[in-house]
Amino acid sequence: MKPLYLFLFLAALGNCCYHIGQKSLHIGGNPMLLLALYYSFALAFSLAAAPFFGTVRFSDGLLPALANPRVWLVSLGTVMIELGFLLAYRSGGSAQWSGAAVNGTAALLLVPVSLLVFKETFSWQKVLGIALTLSGIWFLAKD
Repeated sequence: MKPLYLFLFLAALGNCCYHIGQKSLHIGGNPMLLLALYYSFALAFSLAAAPFFGTVRFSDGLLPALANPRVWLVSLGTVMIELGFLLAYRSGGSAQWSGAAVNGTAALLLVPVSLLVFKETFSWQKVLGIALTLSGIWFLAKD
């Protein structure tokens, strides 16, 4: 198996853990405090796993990473994803289709970015994929 597929499968399993946890969690109160708790545990998991990915030296690149706006952009995006799903599930969103609808919508929003910023190519297969994504989102959102 190619490492890429293994990594994508890992992400898919993590996504399942995430949605099962978010949908089944019934804690009220301030959602930002709950997110802070999520990230505290995520920090602990990340620090515990760090030695498996090489030598751990916090001085290596930490300060430049803090000054990099892309790191802040990923952090902002992560909080927006977490908060969006947390509030969607609190308001009765379906675990059955919410993730697929959000990922499909994000993929569509990323098309112009990938073409303009990352200079990726476009093809008729991708146009077909966009059409299928749009129809899939329509079917998922239809009651």
